[in-house]
Amino acid sequence: MSSEEQPSSPARVAASQANGRRSNGPKTLEGKARSSLNSLKTGAYAKTDRALREIMQRRGENPADFEQLYQEMTETWHPDDVMEAMLVKSIAEKSFDKSQLRAAWMESQLTDLRLAEVQAERRQLNSRRWRPGASDLERGEDPPRWLAKDSPAKFKAIFAILDDLQQWFDNRECPDAYPPAMHELYGRHHTRAGERIRTLFIDLFEADKQAAAKAEAELPKWIAQERSDVERERDLYRREREIRANAGPNLDEEQVAKKEAALEKQIREETKLLLQLKTKRSQWGAPSEAAPDSQLEPSSPSSGNPCGGGPVGQSAEAAAEGRVQV
Repeated sequence: MSSEEQPSSPARVAASQANGRRSNGPKTLEGKARSSLNSLKTGAYAKTDRALREIMQRRGENPADFEQLYQEMTETWHPDDVMEAMLVKSIAEKSFDKSQLRAAWMESQLTDLRLAEVQAERRQLNSRRWRPGASDLERGEDPPRWLAKDSPAKFKAIFAILDDLQQWFDNRECPDAYPPAMHELYGRHHTRAGERIRTLFIDLFEADKQAAAKAEAELPKWIAQERSDVERERDLYRREREIRANAGPNLDEEQVAKKEAALEKQIREETKLLLQLKTKRSQWGAPSEAAPDSQLEPSSPSSGNPCGGGPVGQSAEAAAEGRVQV
């Protein structure tokens, strides 16, 4: 006979039975409730937690913040079973969503303020650059380069033209490329600096030596001023683009208020249900640790002779009579 077919020894059987008695799990209501919470840590609940953390990360939220809130609520409520634990977690999720919604709304307001500041600076810059008495763009008119829509290509082209102007001044030349370059940059809507550059370039090559000397002294300053203004405009454009790139969703105040009200209502309802469950549990009471079988039945004088002289529940006199009859 193989070792697998050999019958178990009495000692092994006794040990197995003892182990079985020790592994019956928790016996108190609290112990069974705590054991039932294990279902929230594995299976579908664990998959949901992983998905929730990934969603938070993709939304730019910190899962650790939610975990801390959930832990604090768990320590506060002390859920005793799966139903209470699920309610605590649902309340934590909705509370976290409500706080994140409010934070997103505040961030949206801050973004609007930052954009407004940049746009105000740009209006001030354009107001300073605009030549007094210059006419506005007509409907359908192609804007000159400096009034075109902002883009990296726009600023690259403007700096290239300013480089050419500086080089032409250094070489004391006015090539055929000068008129088209000025037209591309300003059209008929010169900036303050652009108007001075135009007139000074003309004076630079005039027969009037005094006017030429003045142009020679002032022209580099106005080219540098125009370059500085364009650099400032480019910096503001980059700031605005960065703010928009880092901005969250554009939230509407009325929609935010409705979502907050809905979440608050759900939190109140679930909190009310959790309180009801807690109240019922306290009314039911919780049994203490399981008592030995000998203590489950109440003892009384009529429980019979402890020495086994009569049946259980029979009086001593009746037992004596029985023995007489026998």
